[in-house]
Amino acid sequence: MKNNYTLKMLMTCLMFSVVCTLLNAQVRIVKVDPATNSVTLKNFGSQQPVDNYWFCAQISYGRIGLMTVTEGDLDLSNGEEVTVTSSVNLAAASDLGLFNSSSFGSDTAMQDFLQWNGSFPFPAGREDVAVTKGIWSAGDNVQVTPPYEYIGNGAQNGSAFWETLLGVNDFEISAFNVYPNPATSNLTLEFSQGLSDATIEVFNLLGKRVYNSVVDSESRDLDISDWSAGVYIIKISSGESSQVKRFVKQ
Repeated sequence: MKNNYTLKMLMTCLMFSVVCTLLNAQVRIVKVDPATNSVTLKNFGSQQPVDNYWFCAQISYGRIGLMTVTEGDLDLSNGEEVTVTSSVNLAAASDLGLFNSSSFGSDTAMQDFLQWNGSFPFPAGREDVAVTKGIWSAGDNVQVTPPYEYIGNGAQNGSAFWETLLGVNDFEISAFNVYPNPATSNLTLEFSQGLSDATIEVFNLLGKRVYNSVVDSESRDLDISDWSAGVYIIKISSGESSQVKRFVKQ
């Protein structure tokens, strides 16, 4: 009896460990370049191999373990990234889904999703699955110029958390400061140089835009006293260039 009890306890602990590992694994798509079929994944959770993960873009799909790794390793520890050359033709697609199996109609199997030129339910291939899972909104599209880069911390979803992947020298917008941070009632945005016809957008962590305005000065004061407490993302755009910063509303 004692041996049976011990065996049951060991099996229970093993199953619990496996379940915890799966629950804590949070692999996200963080960079996508449709022109080169390059995709970068990042693990925001516990260690997770991704060789048996799949990409699905509309009706094209492929297993990541069979793709060419250009940087990193397919066994991702927390905070690690891997870049692969996708066998899925992203240039001919309008969305990209990440799945932990080939069950592309399953919202449980779906790990991440982004869409840059689709609409529900067609021509987007897997938008309906992402909507069901609650990680994307129907008809939502990444609005920036490719290649795309995820700017969230792993917990946020939606087009507001995707930016154009640019080098430091590619930005035409001068650096800007946000203060105080955290803030309670008033927030000041200060630009190192005056802007002309630039747009200020502020998003909450659900991807909802809570502020939108045109700026053509060296600073802007925002009254945030009625905003809900939490983390917000400020996006300054001018033409095809943009920069983002985060601040906390207390």
